[in-house]
Amino acid sequence: MRSDALAPTRPLGPRPSRAGRTFGISGRLVLLIAVLALFFFVWEMAVDLTGTLEIIVPKPTSIYRALVSGFFDQPVTSRASFIFHMQQSFSQILSGYVVGSSLGLLLATLSVRFAILEFLMRPFVVALQSMPKIALAPVLIVWFGLGFNSKFVLVVLATFFPLFVNGVTGFKSVEEGPIRMMRSFGASPRQIFTKVTFPTALPFIFAGLEIAMVHAITSGIAAEFLGGQRGLGTMMLIMQQIVDVPGMFSVLVILAFIGWLLSVLLAFLRRRIVFWAPDERTRAQAGRP
Repeated sequence: MRSDALAPTRPLGPRPSRAGRTFGISGRLVLLIAVLALFFFVWEMAVDLTGTLEIIVPKPTSIYRALVSGFFDQPVTSRASFIFHMQQSFSQILSGYVVGSSLGLLLATLSVRFAILEFLMRPFVVALQSMPKIALAPVLIVWFGLGFNSKFVLVVLATFFPLFVNGVTGFKSVEEGPIRMMRSFGASPRQIFTKVTFPTALPFIFAGLEIAMVHAITSGIAAEFLGGQRGLGTMMLIMQQIVDVPGMFSVLVILAFIGWLLSVLLAFLRRRIVFWAPDERTRAQAGRP
């Protein structure tokens, strides 16, 4: 018998090195910057060549000037300052996201532990989930006022359901084999949950967190459109009234940046916590974020 017949097999093809992965990430980053620069250049030239009025489509340079003016040319306490309104929007989005996600995950854990609770909660969850959350904004404004509280409650409701549904799905996806093995070793229900059930459900939970993040931003800003005293949504309404279209686009840029920043943070946590998942190993080998 040949000695190499007992050698462990390995996947065909070269294994990606750390240097190759780093080059791949940096190369894609350079490509992304180049594509964005080309996009804004074409946008600028198209507005100039077609003679489009900036009250319809502003130039990227005008949007940039609006951003600089909103961040640096105004006092932080001024209602014309982006920072003044970002503090309100970001705080209500982030706090509502954390509270709503935590409550959804907690209720999903209890529902899987007590089947009767899931049976009783499921109709209410399905009914409320199918209802557009923004439709609750007028009622919440009547109950909690135009300030922080009404937007916070709406974000909590919007982020609760993705975590509840994905949490229940993840907890129920655990196979019986590992659970029976843990029981055969005398593991307690708490040990089974912490060592098997919860880690197995983590990919589902992170998927719910990603969905909830989008709902948190959209519901928080949309609630400010209906009524608010501070916030980026309120600032956009003010700019609409004075036909400051470059300013409106600058607010959209800020919202896009906030969403991107939160998604990067969530992706970082996902890579650190569920690095063992097949999708995460594939991303790591390919050098993808």
